[in-house]
Parts: sequence; C-alpha cells; structure tokens
Amino acid sequence: MQIIYNDDYLNSKYTDKVNIFQREISEHPFILLARPRKNIYNNKINQNQFLQRVEKIIDSGLKFLELPWEDNDNWLTLMQRLRLKFPNIQIGSSTIKNKKSIDDSLHIGLNFSMMRFWDKELFNYSKEKNFLLIPGLRQLNHLNEAISDNCKIIKIFPVKEKEPILDLNNFKKITFIGAGDLSIKDLKTIDP
Repeated sequence: MQIIYNDDYLNSKYTDKVNIFQREISEHPFILLARPRKNIYNNKINQNQFLQRVEKIIDSGLKFLELPWEDNDNWLTLMQRLRLKFPNIQIGSSTIKNKKSIDDSLHIGLNFSMMRFWDKELFNYSKEKNFLLIPGLRQLNHLNEAISDNCKIIKIFPVKEKEPILDLNNFKKITFIGAGDLSIKDLKTIDP
C-alpha cells in the first residue's frame, strides 16, 4: 500500500501515524540518513544535483529518508523541496534538540523526527502536536521511561553501545530501530 503524505495524513491521529510507520518500517527496514554538505543548502545547482541523486535512490526502492535538523531557512527550503518532490515516502528530521526543531518539522509536513537521546519533555510536546518523534536511547532505565509514556517506536543509539542488560527480545510490542556506528558489514546474511 502506497500512502501519499497529504493533509489527510498530517491531520490523522497520532496512533495512526505510529501504526503507518511501524507497518512501513517492517516492510522496508532501512532509513537513509543523508547529511548534505553546506554548499547544498545555499547553492541551487548543488541542491538540484543532490535532489537528483536522492531521486535515483528513491527510484531504487528507498521508503525512508532523514536529514539532520538545522536552525536556518536554507534547511527549511531544502526539506520543503524534498517533501514536495517525494510525497510517497516517509521523510524525517534527526538530531531533534528543542521545540523549534519539532515545530519546523511539523510545519514542513515531515512524517517523523528522531532524537539522539531520551527527552521526556520533547517527546510529550511532540505528542501534543500530533507529531511522531522517535527517541534515541541505549539504557534500560530510559527504555522503561519511554514505554511508560506509551512510546511504541524507539531508536537504539548508538546501537553498538547498548547496555548488555537491554534485551530487545523482551519488548515485543515495541518497534526498534538500530542507528549509529552501523555499516553494511554489520548486516547479517539471512537465508530465505
């Protein structure tokens, strides 16, 4: 099922957004974190080339794209162009630090944002705004706090520094996303 991210999606309930994200990430379990060089934000030619490269990746099947949030108009412009050009994929912002970063992401019509670390106040602010914010964590106490706040999607960041006591198999109703310090060599071969 292909979902076009329009006003109906943006105005849908928070729980529906969570369910859509969980379903799509289970079908396409890869999020590309793109970190554009500074010249892409302020140079139209470089920005167009960047958009063409992103389009090739999306045409190959990418369903999730994420760019780090920046507090400037050039970031907003680039993200608006991405949102308009690619309405059929989930686009998000990362490195969410404050309420402004959530408001910017919501204003553009992004589907989700990710925090590096657990911040209960930002998570609850995002829920009040009907916006999907995915916390990053690696400690059991933060996981328990996120779950008590009814968080259903959690990023383990950095995944290689996850507390050994944090056994993700014990949390069947949570969707986990591994991030940080990962490369292709970390993928395990799965026999069909």
